[in-house]
Amino acid sequence: MGTSTPDDYRNIAQAFYANARAHRDRQVYSQAQIDPNNYDGTREWTGRTFSQVEDRVRRIAGYLFSLGIGAGDKVAIVSNSRPEWMEADLGILTLGAVSVSVYPSLTSPEIGYILFDSNTQVVFAENIEQLEKLKRIMSHDFDVPGSEDRAPAKARLQLKKIILFDGDASGSGETVDLETVLQSSKPFDLALVSGIEKESLASLVYTSGTTGPPKGVHQTHANHLANVRQAMQCGVFHSNPSLMLFLPLAHSFAKLIGYLGFLTPAELKFCGITSRSSSKPDPASWTRDIREADANIVPVVPRILEKMQSGIEEKALKGGLGGMLVRATLRGARAHFIARRDGTALSFADALRYRLTGGLRKKIQRALFGSDFWYAVSGGAKLPVPVGEFFESLGVIILEGYGLTETVVATNVNRAESRRIGSVGPVLAPDIELRIAEDGEILFRGPNVSKGYYNRPTATRQSWDDQGWFHTGDIGKVDQDGFLYITGRKKEIIVTAGGKKIPPESVETVLKQSPIISQAVLLGEGKPYCVALFTLNMEALKQALKDTGQIDVHTDQRVHKVVDSAVQKANEQLASYEQVKRFAILADEFTVDNGTLTPTFKVKRNVVAIRYKELIEGLYS
Repeated sequence: MGTSTPDDYRNIAQAFYANARAHRDRQVYSQAQIDPNNYDGTREWTGRTFSQVEDRVRRIAGYLFSLGIGAGDKVAIVSNSRPEWMEADLGILTLGAVSVSVYPSLTSPEIGYILFDSNTQVVFAENIEQLEKLKRIMSHDFDVPGSEDRAPAKARLQLKKIILFDGDASGSGETVDLETVLQSSKPFDLALVSGIEKESLASLVYTSGTTGPPKGVHQTHANHLANVRQAMQCGVFHSNPSLMLFLPLAHSFAKLIGYLGFLTPAELKFCGITSRSSSKPDPASWTRDIREADANIVPVVPRILEKMQSGIEEKALKGGLGGMLVRATLRGARAHFIARRDGTALSFADALRYRLTGGLRKKIQRALFGSDFWYAVSGGAKLPVPVGEFFESLGVIILEGYGLTETVVATNVNRAESRRIGSVGPVLAPDIELRIAEDGEILFRGPNVSKGYYNRPTATRQSWDDQGWFHTGDIGKVDQDGFLYITGRKKEIIVTAGGKKIPPESVETVLKQSPIISQAVLLGEGKPYCVALFTLNMEALKQALKDTGQIDVHTDQRVHKVVDSAVQKANEQLASYEQVKRFAILADEFTVDNGTLTPTFKVKRNVVAIRYKELIEGLYS
């Protein structure tokens, strides 16, 4: 491709095929292979070249074409991140059709809503678990929630075909497996690809829906190609790096990483498939694959970094030589970080401790990210400052960035040579316009920014003004060097009975500085004081109580006492109106499966408020 970028091509498919022809023998991706009969055994990494992948993509396109799929038709993908996801996406785009992203963690009615709203005709399903969900919404009516532009309704899904990545599709005329598609289909004629216009709709990505039904964001070929070029232009993705891809490709952040792998000479590393019948995530397997993949750049979301930090801190709480060494490492690293940040002198003891534990700091980095690691790129939610400082002190570079589904996707990111903890960095490229409105709301305009929501004109008018600025709903500020700081969410600001405005995330970050508190949700809208709901890190709790047995968080008075101590310590750092006066401890964590987290691990505050309504009211009685 020489000095050209994907943005020089007319559409995403054309950019992919040009890249494939220029690097035919270069490996596009590799993936860990897991033997289900020997889960803990050696994992081999196998991959495919651009020449091989091009043939697979064209055959997928050929099969879809034989089903009558053409320009503007909708084809959905319901799957975890895997190579087949990207190959299916590019096969869809080759026809000028529209790729609809669906999280595999969604329930049947939630999937039904997206497929109905987008008028999807064909679905790529990961496995039998997803196939069963689709069958339920093809055989029974489901509720379609209302919106500003449509009344509630009932619907039943009709599909031309379901294509299975894994599983036996025999005995069903409506289902075919991907291997059969690849073996039986003819490659699509690429002469037809050039006719797809740059401003044509390429994908619909539905917002996670922390409030109300999800909205399909209208993403064009131009939007995606511009953002790939902007990501290359910012310097973070230089020298054709290897990129770890385990975040859900249904989210635009992960999809940008996928396009960087397929539209440039960079190489992708995919986690192995632990189950061929279920889409349930396996974090322990991910952890191993991230370490063994040895990728240069690892995109993450903050919750994953919080879990990593908790794991290291739990080791520091243990007895014996191992625990003592980790404690010394963390203490020396923290002291060195503070001295460097504040421009103060390091004590002799801390300087010696920092120097002697250098090898262990490197060992921790290798244990988390592998030996060829450069940095992690954090997105999807705000990275708590203490988490950023923790990894920075250990020499692990975290580049926090920012973007939204509507900005397709990344707008800002820190650079390795110029990073500021607490900031999401400057814009990626000069053609991304950033403005702070009078009320502090962050606005964007540029070639990567979507023009609106699919079939939602009222919602579109509410978020895009007549000058083309997208109103993010986030509150922020920009410093003199162009670094953007996110300070709150416009709709999530808590206004107490006394009129005090509190951004809940900032208080929750202070509360979670205690290793005992795993998750925190602050509440207090219209109330005289703030309360909080907590989930606990059980390993850290056992260490604090010096108890290795079963602990009942509801009846054991020691638990309330130790959590109360952590809350009082946090309150010392907060203004009086921000302080937590009362709290409740939950037995179960907030998760995607129980519906309290979005697929990108953001808390669904409205769901939490409804589910625990009586408990919350009790905190005010």
